[in-house]
Amino acid sequence: MEIKSTLANDTLNIILPNVIDTSNAEEVEAKINEQIDNAGDFEKLVLDAGNLEYISSVGLRIVLRLKQKYDDLSVIEVRNNIYDIFQMTGFTDIIDIQKGLRKISVEGCKVIGEGFYGRVYRISPDTIVKVYFRGGDVSNVIRERTLAKTAFVLGVPTAISYDIVKVEEQGKECYGSVFELLDCASLRDLVRDNPDKLDLYIKMHTDLLKKINSTMVLSKDLPMAKDATKEWLAAVENILDKPIFDKLKALIATIPDISYMVHGDCHVKNILVQNNEPILIDMDTLAKGHQIFDVMAFYLTYIAYELSEPGNTKSFLGLDADVCEKIYKGIFKGLYGDRSKEEQEQIQMKIETLGFLLLLYRATIYYPDDQKRITLCVSRINKYVPLLETMDY
Repeated sequence: MEIKSTLANDTLNIILPNVIDTSNAEEVEAKINEQIDNAGDFEKLVLDAGNLEYISSVGLRIVLRLKQKYDDLSVIEVRNNIYDIFQMTGFTDIIDIQKGLRKISVEGCKVIGEGFYGRVYRISPDTIVKVYFRGGDVSNVIRERTLAKTAFVLGVPTAISYDIVKVEEQGKECYGSVFELLDCASLRDLVRDNPDKLDLYIKMHTDLLKKINSTMVLSKDLPMAKDATKEWLAAVENILDKPIFDKLKALIATIPDISYMVHGDCHVKNILVQNNEPILIDMDTLAKGHQIFDVMAFYLTYIAYELSEPGNTKSFLGLDADVCEKIYKGIFKGLYGDRSKEEQEQIQMKIETLGFLLLLYRATIYYPDDQKRITLCVSRINKYVPLLETMDY
């Protein structure tokens, strides 16, 4: 019998055999301990049970003895029948036991939504799956489910995932969340297919944003949106002139730390419509803070990316640039139309300043050789920062 292990990032991963019973338990335990002794120092022990088809009481005692020696112990990729055994014997109360994930394919499935981190496919008439193609390990998927439940309980219309799966997408294995949503269409599809109803859809978009940004959040599960700006600023410090950087940092500090919900990526591909009601499907950027963090995010999607990369709105949203401009201006008017012209101009400068900071940050990560994009961001920041005294409004 051969038992293999890998050591990475202070985690020792040991692959269990397909059977652990009285006939091999002594040998299995000896080989596990051999792998542990040979591994040297590690902080977390993981038992991979993907191959495990049967475990008897003597096998359970091996796991229990390991738990007594290593507090940070997980058992992963557990099949349903084995999970039932762990659950009935109370092991799930004392050990992190994780079920194995079923695998699904999205080949030939229609994309009905897309954000910066994930794509949403319809995989059956009543089922959709969000695939995390960027930065989506399973902990992030679980985190988004938690955030979605938080928003749902607070009255924000959002879909709740009922399963986590593995998905083969464009030659890469990703994680996905499965939702049940009947007879829904993305707001993007409705805008594209019903241009005569654009004003109606803009109002739906605006009303949803108002609902989100007026929802008070006391939960500690949601981070402060402003906290992310520390990372943005750190990434661009050597790109901006020091006086501009210092004042931009001071301006961001003036954004109030308020506890209203912020979606962070609320655009037409992340909104589904079911029975004429909008439903959010992308909650991984959920936070709390000032409304500017939501408005600047869809300013990027509808306006700024197109400025830095002509044709972006068509390739990403499937909408012409003039339609996206109408959407942005319509939402802006719905939010701030009662302000004076001077106030609106100030608000727009603040939105663009924060938006181009985020775009510049993303450029340093995803487009480091795109000088045109970087130059655009820097020029806009240089233009507006000297004209502002605060980012609040």
